[in-house]
Amino acid sequence: MNFIMNIKDLKAETILGIFDWEKKAKRPVILTIELHLEKSKAGDSDDMSDAVDYAMLEENIIKRLEASNYNLIERLVTDIGQLILSLDKRILKVTVEADKPGALKQARSISISATFNQ
Repeated sequence: MNFIMNIKDLKAETILGIFDWEKKAKRPVILTIELHLEKSKAGDSDDMSDAVDYAMLEENIIKRLEASNYNLIERLVTDIGQLILSLDKRILKVTVEADKPGALKQARSISISATFNQ
């Protein structure tokens, strides 16, 4: 049995944009992440050592975003997708969607998503 783990609406702040005013202050981004996990013993063992540690994922993603600067949201999505795959080899595939609230005047946000494989 394979599992799908979802991290929904993970909020962090980072520098994101191409304009000078966008590079002066961190802005919020919101991530939705879908992780496809290899067959897990955790479903049978109920042991944390057999599971992907989602708190560790959250901590590493937030640290990366807060320490980084991105011109393009596409680069942000790529960076986070590659980071996630590097953190636990039991993650077979990850889809990262990043929302940039306030990027458009008449829309809540703009978002980009991409899928990365191990």
